[in-house]
Amino acid sequence: MPVRGALPPRNPRFAGREDLLTQVRALLSDGPVVLLPAAGHQFGGTGRTQLAVEYAHRYADTYDLVWWIPAEQPAMTRAALAALARELALPETNDLTRTLSAVREALNRGEPRRSWLIVFENADQPEDIAPYLPGGDGHVLVTSGNSRWSDELAQAVPVAVFGRADSVDFLRDSDPKLSAVDADRLADRLQDVPMALDLATAVRSVTGWPAGEYLRRYDERTGDPVHIAWSLAADGLQAASPAARQLLELGSFLAGAPVSWELFWAARGLDLSPELAHTLRVERRLKAALRLISRYGLADLDPAGERLLVHPLARDLLGRDSTDPSVVRAMLAAADPGDPDNPANHRRYAEIVPHLGRAEALDADAEEIRQLVINCIRFHYAGGDYESSRDLAARAVARWQTKTNEQTLLAQFHLANALRATGRTKEARDLNAETLRGQREAGDDELALATANSVGADLRLRGHFEQARQLDADNLVRYRRLLGESLPMALRCANNLAVDLRLLGDFRGARALDEQTLRQRQTILADGHSETLSSRAGLAFDLYGLGDYPAARAVLTAQWGEPGRLTGLWAGRFAAMAARRDGRKQARDLAEVNVAAFRQRFGEQHVETLGALVTLANCERAAGDLDAAHGLLEQAMAGYREVLGEEHPFTLAAAVDLAGVVRAAGRPEQARAMDAESLSGLRRSVGRDHPFTLSCANGFAADLLATGEAQPSYEIAIDTLTRSRTLRGDLHPDTLACAWNVALDSADETSQENALADLIKLYGDQHPIPAAALRSERLETEIEPPPL
Repeated sequence: MPVRGALPPRNPRFAGREDLLTQVRALLSDGPVVLLPAAGHQFGGTGRTQLAVEYAHRYADTYDLVWWIPAEQPAMTRAALAALARELALPETNDLTRTLSAVREALNRGEPRRSWLIVFENADQPEDIAPYLPGGDGHVLVTSGNSRWSDELAQAVPVAVFGRADSVDFLRDSDPKLSAVDADRLADRLQDVPMALDLATAVRSVTGWPAGEYLRRYDERTGDPVHIAWSLAADGLQAASPAARQLLELGSFLAGAPVSWELFWAARGLDLSPELAHTLRVERRLKAALRLISRYGLADLDPAGERLLVHPLARDLLGRDSTDPSVVRAMLAAADPGDPDNPANHRRYAEIVPHLGRAEALDADAEEIRQLVINCIRFHYAGGDYESSRDLAARAVARWQTKTNEQTLLAQFHLANALRATGRTKEARDLNAETLRGQREAGDDELALATANSVGADLRLRGHFEQARQLDADNLVRYRRLLGESLPMALRCANNLAVDLRLLGDFRGARALDEQTLRQRQTILADGHSETLSSRAGLAFDLYGLGDYPAARAVLTAQWGEPGRLTGLWAGRFAAMAARRDGRKQARDLAEVNVAAFRQRFGEQHVETLGALVTLANCERAAGDLDAAHGLLEQAMAGYREVLGEEHPFTLAAAVDLAGVVRAAGRPEQARAMDAESLSGLRRSVGRDHPFTLSCANGFAADLLATGEAQPSYEIAIDTLTRSRTLRGDLHPDTLACAWNVALDSADETSQENALADLIKLYGDQHPIPAAALRSERLETEIEPPPL
């Protein structure tokens, strides 16, 4: 049996269309097919969706996979494709755009499903769908009301009204007692329009009207067949249940996407008409009213009776003024669960988001409606759909900018986050600065602090670590004064300050802050919470930076949650780093697995992936594969340049590690030029006493010695040792490496013996580092960029 994802139920009353089904089947072998209204029927109602549903069911057994995608809005399309990614068991990523690219590639390859049918329903914007149209051996079927589909994108199949024979068959299949003459009369008056015929059948079934009575009532009205048939059905519903009619009006405002009964249920506390309030007070009465709407043919109800889907034409058919939009918006706001970062609330937000546009929520002035929009922006971001988050935030800011207030500034804050996540870092930086100014002018301390945290992230991305530290230190004081020390927002700020200290090479300060934050988070958050794991990851790197590898390994034995989560990926990287420092051969294997995991989740050009590449390169070098290390470091450097810029400390750090590989390969002149440039840049950006700078200086001394400049080499080596002792202490592994290099250069046997004894005491006599010293080799101090 094929996998069938979100495929609507088969219409038991479907009739005719054999020629169209045959045509679609034949054309699909040549590429995507789009079902469009035939000329003269642009108003709709010709049954394009029902034709697609019938095709999918009729030929389902010829496919391995059938997947139905609501495509009226990009966010709906992306959510349906994300569900397909899970069905295909594709690796989870942090960015939905990357996940959707993986879906398209998997379908193109035919792995794991070779034969498939993807149906895009109501795709009225071809440019929105084009990026997601797969190729390969599968088939793509589209329904659309927009004739702008080009031949290059899809083959158009116009769908006209029924032929008379099909109309008669449809009517008599639905009502076997209907005579052929009466069926022909009905079909003629309804002009063979499928939607009108379907409405007439439903109304006659509920009311028991014979054909003559229906036609009498029909002839009393004017308009096209769909409008008349709809009005008859709506009036019949009104007579049967005024509350159900009002529910239909609410649903018509949200037409085109399913409306969960729970959204209607949320409205029970609003100021409503007495009959509607009575219906909404009891779940049983609400669901009975939804079934009645379906029985009149005015909407489709899913098999479970929980989701009402009103035809996109409904709002025009009922009249755009039939419902006050403020009621619809209030209903959506009442359904807002809050806390959009909580996965437990994501299902509800997924039900609300498709209705924001139809409800014209962005036009509302009410605070609760604007807060709903902001929560939906954050929901998209929390789910990794950064593009939908950015697009919704940009529309909100554009609509609200004439009235700058707390929620406008909050929307700008979320827009900046989404811009940064989609690679538009300069726009994010500029918008954050503007937002922060506005919030401080408005005296909004809490929101200003949240934006200031985001500004700190911008500074870190630019390599301005000291500025970020100053900002985050000030933020932490303000947070603690405003909120106390233990609230999650204050702890996030403390976490950010620890990140700054770590980036500045102050591992002692970072450790103290991370240990405090970890204790507080363990007190207030559940076991395995992502923020607790983040503190534990930071602490592990602090201990690594301090040279306390046993303590770092102890932290790494903790539970890290799902392997694909960022904290789990960090743990994998740190484990490879610690294994290399321990001289264990499996370090390279650990690093390779970690790089693959980072690539799957974040892609090639993410800062964290590039850090994992540096770790793998250092492991390759330790294993003796200089060519592999060289290639990886060149790739990391190129990535850092593109993502962070030429002068960012991480870019320069990768260049330092690359110079070490070049030096080990016997090209000291080239390494000297590289290290000289990097040393100058690091001294400018992070100062002379930063661990990155000291590692570079240690390598530069080796370059100078190898190129015959012994005296400058010795002077730099002595200066580096002195600074390392001050910064890291006498017994730090990198200080001991610098001490060995000075002793080796001095040719003082006593100094060499003492330095070697210290190395053996730290590492043991079987470790590769003391072994290299015994061979009278200079020792390297590779750089491992911390998480940014």
